[in-house]
Amino acid sequence: MSRIMMPLLIVQFLLGMFANLFITFSISTDPNPLAVVFTGGSPALMVHVLIAVVLLILALQVLVNAAFINRRPVVAVASAGFASIALSFFTGIAFVYSGYENDSLSYLMAVGFLFGLIIYGSLAGRGEKTTPAERPTKTETGPSNTIRPRPLGLTLSQLIVGGIVTFGGFALISFNPGTINTALGSITLVLGLLAFLSAYGIWKNKTWSLTIARLVNIAIVLFSTGQESYTIATATSANTVAGSLGGTVIALGLCIGVVLNLPGRNQKASQQYLVMTN
Repeated sequence: MSRIMMPLLIVQFLLGMFANLFITFSISTDPNPLAVVFTGGSPALMVHVLIAVVLLILALQVLVNAAFINRRPVVAVASAGFASIALSFFTGIAFVYSGYENDSLSYLMAVGFLFGLIIYGSLAGRGEKTTPAERPTKTETGPSNTIRPRPLGLTLSQLIVGGIVTFGGFALISFNPGTINTALGSITLVLGLLAFLSAYGIWKNKTWSLTIARLVNIAIVLFSTGQESYTIATATSANTVAGSLGGTVIALGLCIGVVLNLPGRNQKASQQYLVMTN
């Protein structure tokens, strides 16, 4: 993942410099400054924002993968990298809402980017895979000892997704009244509850857990992307956009992480992971 992030970070830097030097920023706030980026902004600025979202998701993926391989030094570095990208992302959003005039936010955005570039460059240089000496050895006496961390990590990730999505559903229904928001909130709420069901299935090693987890997380990614696009296009409050966008990006990152770390159906790991019930 970090090797994918490096070229994106370089492109992000070039786009940011291009926007800073050659683009006249719109100060319109109808319906909100972030929506104006996509409705009346420069294509370079649009791509700059989209890459920022992708980078935050990838940074979360690196952190999730580091947690699953259980290497504390890598987890620490990945956590610092995620914090750097998150700092750059949210100060960038705040900079847009400041009318592109708050130099302190612009500086913090650059600081987060710089540290992120250094950290992920380091990870890409040394690789993220475990060395043979660090890989756990298999024993015949306790297969459960090798598979227990994976269901725990997947379960916690799925529970966090369920919590974020469920809260988002309640927020859409309660804080943003209206027919469309009520419909979107209801669907979001159902997806959040299904995420909790998926977490239960993963933890209990149910035979249907892998299928449900894939379907639910893919559905959340697809639906939340569309729902968030609508929220950004219509919301008038900066807090609404920032909170909704931040929660959605984190949920999407965790959803993708769960799907990527699910054992394959035809793999031996999958056979160990699933326990057939009567």
